[in-house]
Amino acid sequence: MAKQDIMRMERECASQDAEATARLSYSIGFAQSGLQALTLINGGALVALFSFVASSSVVTFDLAALWWAFGFFAAGLVFNICAYLGAHLSQDRFYIVAQYLAWNAQDAMADKDASHDPMPPYKAGSIAQMAAMLCAILALAAFIAGCGFALSGVASK
Repeated sequence: MAKQDIMRMERECASQDAEATARLSYSIGFAQSGLQALTLINGGALVALFSFVASSSVVTFDLAALWWAFGFFAAGLVFNICAYLGAHLSQDRFYIVAQYLAWNAQDAMADKDASHDPMPPYKAGSIAQMAAMLCAILALAAFIAGCGFALSGVASK
């Protein structure tokens, strides 16, 4: 292969690598914003409901529905914390994959067989990532359910 072709391929590879890095950065930013929003809406809903109940004397309350609302908002916070934990664990496992691949590349340069298998941490990272996404969805569902119970618990009788 000609030197010009190799240089062109290296430039293209570097360009695509930079694009992938930028996309990953955007993805991380959106994920962080989403998890922060789930924390805010579930925690804010708990505080708002407590404040509303404490300051209102005009509305008749259904205490059972309000307890369910509190429970769902609290569950939403727990699911959100689990989503953060899953996100952290997935990135930790993916870091190990990247490190293993770097070490394997060093082995290849030394003309040795690869000494690290990246598949086990990759699978663990993928599972943690899916668990984090499931927990985030459950946190949102808990917020929606909590809103429904809160509305039914504070509606005028």
